[in-house]
Amino acid sequence: MRVVLSLAVVVALVGRAGADARIAPTVLTVPTAFVQPGTSLYLSGGVDHRRGSQVRATASYARLVEVDVGGDSLVHGCDPCAGAARATRAVQTTTAGWKLGLARGSAALAVGVRVPITGSPDARVGQVFTVAGLRLGLARVHLGAAAWATEHRGADGGVVRTRAGAALRPLAGLEWTPTIYPRTTVAADLQWVPELGPTAAATTPRWVFTWGVRYQALAWSDIELTVQHRELDQLGEATVMVRASAILAARPR
Repeated sequence: MRVVLSLAVVVALVGRAGADARIAPTVLTVPTAFVQPGTSLYLSGGVDHRRGSQVRATASYARLVEVDVGGDSLVHGCDPCAGAARATRAVQTTTAGWKLGLARGSAALAVGVRVPITGSPDARVGQVFTVAGLRLGLARVHLGAAAWATEHRGADGGVVRTRAGAALRPLAGLEWTPTIYPRTTVAADLQWVPELGPTAAATTPRWVFTWGVRYQALAWSDIELTVQHRELDQLGEATVMVRASAILAARPR
């Protein structure tokens, strides 16, 4: 936790970016079809009130490719997974990935993959996705699909595996920057994320809806406040996260 907080402070205080490097790699949690408009490094770190954390570094090149590495607690586990005794927990996972994006005018299309880089079967997740994006006035709309593959330790001590083809689900996102508040972006996204149960039958995709506000505190740094809701959770079980990000962009030649 101290490491995450320290990184968030560094991200918020150190950095420099070109004026055009303003595209986040994700809406809030789902990937976007747009790639940074120049060669840059996007750093982000955040914590939530349930002691979950997120740290990620995303490098972009030539308006075409992004590669990233980091960890988050987006995936949850459950045991038991249903009924009044249902209990869930955040699962910290670490992944590396790449995204190839093509843009033409106000539209963009991207495909990408993330693979686990942790060595323990207690929680390994991978993802493949495709997403299309469109700028509509002051808004960006994102629509696509993603499939997850998982591997984790089951209740009997054995390894539970699910294949990506069995968990293909849609994803969607919206970003809107009102004219009167040009530094503020209201965002929301929806996707299905695997919930890791004690058995393969109990491991299933659950929808996750996240909404919040991104504020451009400095020319190179943003601060986000988000609220996240999960399928089967009560309203009071929503998760609140604060995240800071910085963009370090190469000077144009």
